[in-house]
Amino acid sequence: MSVVTTIPKEKAKGFARRLTEALSGNHSVSTVDMIAGLNRQLAGWAAFYKFTDFTAHVFRRIDHVVFWKMAHWLGHKYRSRIKPLMRKWYRVPEPGKAKTWLVFGRNERGGPHGKALHRLVSSPKAQFRWRNPEENPYIFRKEARSTVTSHYQDVAMAMGQA
Repeated sequence: MSVVTTIPKEKAKGFARRLTEALSGNHSVSTVDMIAGLNRQLAGWAAFYKFTDFTAHVFRRIDHVVFWKMAHWLGHKYRSRIKPLMRKWYRVPEPGKAKTWLVFGRNERGGPHGKALHRLVSSPKAQFRWRNPEENPYIFRKEARSTVTSHYQDVAMAMGQA
């Protein structure tokens, strides 16, 4: 018998509601900034639930909600129907990735800048192993981690012999 960890339904619904609220108004924000904000939330949530079992169904459902709310948000912002917007901005960002909203705008320096909406389906998933990892699996960084090593056993042994 193995331990099964899943994403709680309340957490998934709450996250979908939070994304829906972010996409329900504020049409004055630039499209690139809106997608950047959503990407931060989606990537963080995917990294947090990376080691849970049966994530595909929950990830697909949240992707579905975000996709259509983004479509309606873009339609309202640009006063257009969804079909022409999909022809213009629904693309494959790079080979091997899932289709998503790919928008272009200006960065803070005024140059052209493209941003793709993060898909939870494309995010990495891993199997949890019961071990003490050398590095934190939730923080993506390359440098070595400086951890504090306990020498309690050695000190206790030395004090016991003194």
